[in-house]
Amino acid sequence: MSEYQYYEFAAIEGPISDEGLRYARGCSSRANVSRVRWQNTYTFGDFHGSVDTLLKYYDAHFHIANWGTVRLGLAFPKGAIAPEAVQPYLRGGERYEDTLTFKETGNRCIVYWERNEEGGWGWTEGEGLIDQLIGVRDELLRGDYRALFLGWLADFDPDEWREPEDGAVVMPPIAAGLDHLSPALKALIEHFSVDPDALLVAVGLSQASIADRIPITAVLERLPVSEMRALLARVAEGGGSGVMSELNRLTHPRVKIPAGQEMRCTDFAAKTIETREVRLKRDAKAAAAKQQREAELRKQHLASIIQRADTIWSGLDPLMDQKIASAYDQAAVQLQELRDAYAQAGDIGGFQKKLTGFRLRYSNRPAMLRRIEKL
Repeated sequence: MSEYQYYEFAAIEGPISDEGLRYARGCSSRANVSRVRWQNTYTFGDFHGSVDTLLKYYDAHFHIANWGTVRLGLAFPKGAIAPEAVQPYLRGGERYEDTLTFKETGNRCIVYWERNEEGGWGWTEGEGLIDQLIGVRDELLRGDYRALFLGWLADFDPDEWREPEDGAVVMPPIAAGLDHLSPALKALIEHFSVDPDALLVAVGLSQASIADRIPITAVLERLPVSEMRALLARVAEGGGSGVMSELNRLTHPRVKIPAGQEMRCTDFAAKTIETREVRLKRDAKAAAAKQQREAELRKQHLASIIQRADTIWSGLDPLMDQKIASAYDQAAVQLQELRDAYAQAGDIGGFQKKLTGFRLRYSNRPAMLRRIEKL
């Protein structure tokens, strides 16, 4: 299997600076580089720049490789997201390789989600995926921490939380609105998967969905004149996309930081395991019912074949007269169906007698005989 790596960086708040553009161009001679986007695919070689440094200029980063690595990085102005809001969702290396990490560098802070799947996932493509995920950035900026909780949950294995000494470890706050995930959050858990039973339990413990958006006219009416002038100046200077992003965020009600439920990880794991067992029993029951329905339909089908057996036997000769592979395949399928129908009717001897006559008639057709040698 050939190597595949995809790197992309995107500017969300506005075009990057001249300094940023010079650095971005220096990271690769083959990349597609602009003030709003950096893209490159590697089938050999590797990325030679610094992801952290590029995120001083761009606002989002996505990387995927077919050996099993996937990473999303979102950069914010320092202070836009309080470290104490992120901290409860960070594991700090406890038990697992962390999906969610947080770092501050210069005047920026960066949240990373990263997974490394052992054995990889074969063929993959990365182009366009960052556009499905960048909505997470706006959600975090308005205090919606569902993406952080899902990053924590991606590392949660309920079977690892069974020991009594784990009883003192408390879960982080369960973000509100898990019952109605945004398209960006759905894309996030597609690439940074979580235990579906753990997510179902978390949904049950999560507060109701967040409030509806505020009309943009109401947002504009609340802005002081001085702030409106500052926004218009930024638009005139080419920062229109950043202004639109800020105004869009203001149309969403600020989500309150969820209060800690003081639920222990061991209790959450127990609820998850119980939910899993209920699901497995339900799935097994559904599978058995489906199998029974299919068996009954098969029985009815074979009964109809017995009723039409003489017609089917006589129809084999015209197929053989065509002397083509597709007709031989069709004849072989019909003979297999006849065998099963005779067996269901308790007359397998009658089928073998008819089949012996068919083989004698077409003993000079080795291609056909090979198709039915196991009947």
